[in-house]
Amino acid sequence: MPAKITLEVKPKKPRLAWLGMGRKEVARPVPTQVTEIVRPNRAVDRGEQAVQIPPVQARAANILPTNRLIWTSDNLVALQTLLDEKTTFAPDGYRGKVDLVYIDPPFMVNADFHTDNSVKIDLDGDRKPKSKPQSAQVELLAYRDTWRQGLDSFLTMLRGRLELLKQLLAPTGSIYVHLDWHAVHYVKVLMDEMFGCENFRNEIVWQRTSSHNDPGKFGVIHDTLLYYAASAQAQYWGAPTLPAPPGYFAAHDFEVDEAGKRYRARDLTARSHGGDSGRFEWRGVRPPSGRMWAYPSVEKLEELLAQKRIKFTKSGFPRLKLYLDDEVTQPVQSIWAENAAVNSGAAERLGFPTQKPITLLERIISASCPPAGLVLDCFAGSGTTAEAAERLGRNWIAIDSNKYAIHLARKRLIQLDGRPQPPGKAKFRYIECATCKHINRRHKPQRSPGSFEVRPFTVETLGVYSHAGFCKDLQAEYALYCDEMIKLLGGQPTAQSPLLHGRKGDSWIHVGSLDGPISGARAWDIARAAQGTSCKTITILSVDPDTISGSERNSIQAHTSVSITVRAIPAQAIDEVRRRMKADTRSLRAAVESWAAPIFYASLSIGLAHKIADRTVSLRLTHCEVDIESFLASQQPAGKALPDGMSPAARKRGEAQQAKWQVREGELQKWLAKPHSWRSFVDFWAVDWYYSSRRAEDGRMVFQSGWQSLRMRKGESKTLVFAAQFKYPQPGHYSIAAKVTDVFGNDGIAIVPVEIG
Repeated sequence: MPAKITLEVKPKKPRLAWLGMGRKEVARPVPTQVTEIVRPNRAVDRGEQAVQIPPVQARAANILPTNRLIWTSDNLVALQTLLDEKTTFAPDGYRGKVDLVYIDPPFMVNADFHTDNSVKIDLDGDRKPKSKPQSAQVELLAYRDTWRQGLDSFLTMLRGRLELLKQLLAPTGSIYVHLDWHAVHYVKVLMDEMFGCENFRNEIVWQRTSSHNDPGKFGVIHDTLLYYAASAQAQYWGAPTLPAPPGYFAAHDFEVDEAGKRYRARDLTARSHGGDSGRFEWRGVRPPSGRMWAYPSVEKLEELLAQKRIKFTKSGFPRLKLYLDDEVTQPVQSIWAENAAVNSGAAERLGFPTQKPITLLERIISASCPPAGLVLDCFAGSGTTAEAAERLGRNWIAIDSNKYAIHLARKRLIQLDGRPQPPGKAKFRYIECATCKHINRRHKPQRSPGSFEVRPFTVETLGVYSHAGFCKDLQAEYALYCDEMIKLLGGQPTAQSPLLHGRKGDSWIHVGSLDGPISGARAWDIARAAQGTSCKTITILSVDPDTISGSERNSIQAHTSVSITVRAIPAQAIDEVRRRMKADTRSLRAAVESWAAPIFYASLSIGLAHKIADRTVSLRLTHCEVDIESFLASQQPAGKALPDGMSPAARKRGEAQQAKWQVREGELQKWLAKPHSWRSFVDFWAVDWYYSSRRAEDGRMVFQSGWQSLRMRKGESKTLVFAAQFKYPQPGHYSIAAKVTDVFGNDGIAIVPVEIG
């Protein structure tokens, strides 16, 4: 039904209207929890020997790193938290402290969204299986939920985040919003209203792909970047340039100086930025109307004149001499065709669907963030912005609601450490052929300035809605809350016992309380409740899945024959259950609490073995439980049900497909039973040799990653090293912790106490 909207519009200030534009999202600031401090120290496989890259920095006492990876259920909450969060580096919060914001929001409005975050798994030479991370399997749901009202939902979502980003930006800061043709023109009007049309700087066209056919229309091969200044104050501008094209010098352009050297005369002025800047008089001459001197001072112009780099025209106007040996550059314009997209063969490709090329972000950051400035990306994706900022020595904060995206960003930053930096900025010289006088451009080879040294960074979680203040309404209707949470997981509520709340397939489901984690004693009680049933598998949903260790789960299984899997209750799930309990009868003007879809991550159980010799500990990863359910689900082809009434031919095809899958499932189950099959599912593991040496403010242990081994790009598992060594400088009692992440995005931790003599 059409809706009437009344807007107040000022002269020369047009506004955008959409259904539900008055709807506001609730954003309560929530303290972040530092779960990991990463000091890149990657182990590299060199045949039989693992080579350890030296760490870039020794562990600091109690100072947290500046750079941050934040996993949150909703980036709106994270942005609200950053505004007034007090840290060592921002004692008064980040309000007005961010130099550059770049965001690449999910702009595929009303379109199917498909990802290929799959990782190839080598099953004894069988390269066919691909494991798809759990996050990738639910992203389509997330997008469908986000676009419940199509473009209206997108604009509502984006406006709330832009409002907070504007408050975070420094007065001299800049913001770039990356969009495609679906929404760019609407967002341009929205940002004109929010940031002021006078602060609009550029509409940048980025050619993301080569030519292709789009039926019935011109091929769509570009995205758009909207670039705004934060305020009327002069923002930082790095003036990016490109080498002059090969045809910049042509024979008819040349003049000859008194020494017989050929040069080209170029304008010594530039377009005026407004006011009297650069419009001073020099040697009796002022720039023409609308122009300014291209150099900032009389002293610089006099220096060029003394170097005989300036010639005067017959009218007495100065021009700049450019010789063939000069490095000639041109300012970057608003059409970018040099930054190739991350195609299927690109070395930097991670399989993330919206991954952007590193060169694109390097250009943006170089142009609009000062050295040692702060870059913020709240739609971080695979971490391209964080890597580009790290390459350029800028500080960064990267936020995403996808746990697997945070994991990818962590991996690529660790991989960057120790890699050779690319050669310096490309330089060219122009050579004149002695015979034909044709001008050719020659590349001047540059050396790499050294290796990248990635600074330490934190991995943080945010969005702990489990505190009593956030969940009083759910606690009051706990039985209904449990039922809806079980349905959201894909199970069915049951009345089996007070401890067995539901069932999914062959597994019981227990939904933990929102006001605290599941204790070990509670886990034993739940297992005993299932011990007398025919089902000996339990999925426990908990606000904190790490409180039940792998060793305790193993002990429970040994004594009760009941296998326990603990999955985290994400804040998105709590928001969705709250919405379902309220039947979503609110009007479009009512507040909403989250736009993200829930992912129930499982906590891994891992095994470690160690040996000690002469203060040196040799640690080996001996086991990691495999989420077989997720793996088999990712391999099963999408088949149709076989209802009564279907044609004999269709039924025959369906039955053949089912039979084929049953054979394949048997092959996979047989392979999964092999002793070392679990290794193919390990994506990353890291070691903290001094675990328990650092606690967060809430008393939790902080994992300090000082050694890492990881599956490299292209999904190759052979780069993983399953053993690590460390020599302690002093005798004493230490705790060693190992953290593992599998290809589904699940992770787990194991702790080994050691006594060093």
